[in-house]
Amino acid sequence: MKIDKNIDFFVFDLGGVIVDLNIPFTLNRLGGNLNGDGKALAKNFMMNPIQHSYEKGEIDDQTFRVEVKKAFQQDWTDQEVDDIWNAMLGGIPMEKIELLRELRKTHPIYMLSNTNGIHYSKVLEILLKDTGVESFDELFDHVFVSHHMGCRKPDAIIYEKVLDLVEKPAEKGMFFDDTEPNLIGAQKVGLQTCHINHPNALMEYFSDVQQ
Repeated sequence: MKIDKNIDFFVFDLGGVIVDLNIPFTLNRLGGNLNGDGKALAKNFMMNPIQHSYEKGEIDDQTFRVEVKKAFQQDWTDQEVDDIWNAMLGGIPMEKIELLRELRKTHPIYMLSNTNGIHYSKVLEILLKDTGVESFDELFDHVFVSHHMGCRKPDAIIYEKVLDLVEKPAEKGMFFDDTEPNLIGAQKVGLQTCHINHPNALMEYFSDVQQ
């Protein structure tokens, strides 16, 4: 594994970086039998204020379920909402777990994720099933999740909270994310960034980085 000698710590997004992610699976299910305004609402739901409030912990799991049913005017059960919402979550490749374990031998590593209660519970199930690991606390020096922090990427405050705990210069950190606005937010506070724009991008980074 090759590691840039100028990097002192690493920060990893969760969805699309550690866990495989396919957001259209959820969006297609949300708008599956809808037309017009309902289909448009589904297409843009990841930018919806309901979704953002949920990621920041401003509303709890049950309120989110109620708001989703109300927004789409559907009589889904709570379990149906959870299943639709979790449809975007894929597996966790064991090679990424092995990468994190190896990297942590020499560098502090952190998770920084925009997430929510329903997703995070499901991802922990996937983590255990796919890798045998019970908690991300076993893999990272600290886990930062938006719904516990009251803020979300790409707002500057969430990166600043991470840096406050890390206590290292921002420019010595490398941040991995699959979403360009989140990378821009990180760059604004001084972090170096890597865009994870395809399934093998993370593994390739540590294969290609020059000493």
